[in-house]
Amino acid sequence: MKFPSLIRTSKFSQFHYEPRYYDPIKEEIEGKLKAARANKDTENPSTQYASSISAAFRKRERKSSQASVVQMLIAAAMLVTFVGWVFYGNDVFYIYLLLSPLYFYFRLKGRNKSKN
Repeated sequence: MKFPSLIRTSKFSQFHYEPRYYDPIKEEIEGKLKAARANKDTENPSTQYASSISAAFRKRERKSSQASVVQMLIAAAMLVTFVGWVFYGNDVFYIYLLLSPLYFYFRLKGRNKSKN
């Protein structure tokens, strides 16, 4: 038996979760059917696919060439550091410490120009 009260207590909140079934194969089939219905009006859809594939390869080549240049620069910097360390000792690392603020200054300066 519950006594009447002026103070109301909060009821417990319950989490209600209703699981849904996900079928990736069915979703892929539906997506392909929608794309086929949308491309039904075009006469030659294979040219569209060919152009997108060639564009993807061009983009991939550009990224890989940029990565190879960066890798070569890193390898050259490591080689120069090692050779400098062999000939001049730890003074090479002090030169890097002196040049690093200059590098960060120009890097931040370039970012500020691109934002404006």
